[in-house]
Amino acid sequence: MTQINEDLNGVNGQLLSTAIHRMRHNPEMAKVTFQVVTSWESRDGFKLTSTGKNFLMGGQKVERERTFTVVSDYPEVMGGKSDGPTVCEMGMASIGSCVSQTIIAYATMMGVQLDRIRVETEADLDMRGMTGISDKVRPGAQEFRLKFHIESKTASREQIEQLYELGKKFSPAVDTVTHGTTIKMANQT
Repeated sequence: MTQINEDLNGVNGQLLSTAIHRMRHNPEMAKVTFQVVTSWESRDGFKLTSTGKNFLMGGQKVERERTFTVVSDYPEVMGGKSDGPTVCEMGMASIGSCVSQTIIAYATMMGVQLDRIRVETEADLDMRGMTGISDKVRPGAQEFRLKFHIESKTASREQIEQLYELGKKFSPAVDTVTHGTTIKMANQT
């Protein structure tokens, strides 16, 4: 890899390089635990608010300056208020964002200047599964289709293709969705 430029692609290259160096030489630093709290209040209908701030990295608390908030809701046609995207839309955005961030990280590490990434995502969902109308239909999305448009005035076609392949291969969201994960749920009433 080339020397990481201090501000290539709007990324603090020095911090990225330092983080990768730490993970390479201390594998425990690569273990990250993110924490999000999702809440609902009476009269909110289908609107849910998820917030997060700090996380653990290498067993150590990392404090962010700001808390983030994400709101999800159902569209009006399904009884919601459209105060936010549906969870399926958030999942689509998460996958497109994760692949894009992976591409940006690799482009930065490779010294490739990117100008723009745009991802068009579609998903198919049969609501009969979620509503219990049919037990023969899965409640989840049947397929995600993503079209990537990666632009760079200086990168070769081969570099763009390599970055796209690296994004697909190393995206945590793509890996989680395609290979599954364990979900442990507990009712704390």
